[in-house]
Amino acid sequence: MLRFMPSTSRDMTLDDLKIALVNYIVAQQKNSHFILRILDTQSPNIEGKDSEIVQILEKFAIKDDRRYHQSEHLSLHQKLAIQLLEEKKAFICTCIDSNKCLNQCHLYTQQELSQIKNNNKDFIIRIKSSQEREISSFTILDKNNKPTYNFAIACDDIIDDIEINISNQQDRENIKKEEYIQQCFNFNKTVTKIYLPIFLDDTKLQTLLEQGFIPDAIINYILISICNDTPKEIFTLPEAIQWFQIEKLSQNDIKLNIETLKNINKQHLLNLNNKTLSKIFGFADDDIGALVKLYLEKYSTIPELEKQIKAIFAPKNLDNQFGQHMRIVQNILFEAPFIDEYNELKAYILNHSDLTDEEIEISLKLLLTNNLDDDIEISHIYKHIKTYLLEVIS
Repeated sequence: MLRFMPSTSRDMTLDDLKIALVNYIVAQQKNSHFILRILDTQSPNIEGKDSEIVQILEKFAIKDDRRYHQSEHLSLHQKLAIQLLEEKKAFICTCIDSNKCLNQCHLYTQQELSQIKNNNKDFIIRIKSSQEREISSFTILDKNNKPTYNFAIACDDIIDDIEINISNQQDRENIKKEEYIQQCFNFNKTVTKIYLPIFLDDTKLQTLLEQGFIPDAIINYILISICNDTPKEIFTLPEAIQWFQIEKLSQNDIKLNIETLKNINKQHLLNLNNKTLSKIFGFADDDIGALVKLYLEKYSTIPELEKQIKAIFAPKNLDNQFGQHMRIVQNILFEAPFIDEYNELKAYILNHSDLTDEEIEISLKLLLTNNLDDDIEISHIYKHIKTYLLEVIS
C-alpha cells in the first residue's frame, strides 16, 4: 500500500503533485494499491478543498484505489490514544500551550487526575519520551480530543498497512515520531522510506493550469526535474510508469524553471492529434488543430494560443486606414464561390476590383487574422480556415 495525503487547509502545489505522482507510479509498478487520504482534521479546514483536490488529481490521471477523509477515523484515533494512556505509554498533561511538558505531569496520582476531570480543566495527552530514540514527549491528542498530525498519520498507516513511505526530505523528523508511535503499538513492520527532493517555489497547481500548462507537460516536467536520467525528454505518464526507477532520484532541491516548462508544454501540444488539440479551443476540427500548431512556432501556452485563434474569429474592425479596402474585399468574398487555394483567392479579388496586390494582401491579412504584425504566412492560415471564411471575415 502507498498513500498520498493532501491537506484541505491549503491549495495543492507543484511539490504536492510530485509526491502524489511518485507514490502513484510506484504503486502501479508494484501492482499495489494507491490510497488517497485527505487530511481534514487540521485547521483551517477550507470548505470544498477536498473536492478540488480530487478534481485536480483526476486532471492528472492519478486514480486512487481507495479514498477517505482522515476525520472518518476520529473515534478510532481517540481510542488508540486512550489505549496508550492505559498502557502507561502516554500521560495526561496540563501544559496546554507548551511544546514540552513543563511540570511533572507524568507523575500525576489518580486523585490528581480525578481533580483535573472534576474541575473540567483542559488537558492534552502526550506520548512518553524515548531515550533510545532520542525523542522527547509530544502531544498525540489535543485539548479538543483531536489527534495531532503525527499521531493520526501513524495510526492510519498501521490501519492501511502502508509498505512504502514516499515523502520529502524535510519530513524525516515527522517520520521519526510516527515510527515511535507505531513502535508503542508494537507495530514493527519494516516500511521502506524514500525521500524526494523538493520544489523550492511554493507554486500552486491551479496557477500553472490557469497559465495554460497542460497536465501531461507538468507531469513530464516534474519527472525530468527529480530523475537523474530519463530515456527521453518528452513522455507521458503511462510511458514513465514503464521506465521510472526510484533508485535514480536526484537529491538536489529544484527551483521552477518556467522556460523549460514552456518548452515541454509546447512539445506536448504539438504531439496531440489535430482534432484533440482543436477541442481545447472549442472546436472538433483537424484544420483548427493544424492552425493552432502554426502558432506553436511562437507561443507555448493555452492563453497565448487562444488569443490568436479568438482574433481570427473575432468581429473585424473596419474603422481604420485600411477599412475602405477591407470593405471592398469583404463584399467580393461574400459573393464569391468557394476557392480552395490562397493564390486563386487573391487572383479572384484582383479580377473583381481595382485594388493593388499589396492592398489586397493587407486587407486579407486584417480580415483573416485581425493583426498586421502576425508573421505567419497568410496562405498557410487560409489553408486551415477556408471553410470558415464567411464567418471569419464578418
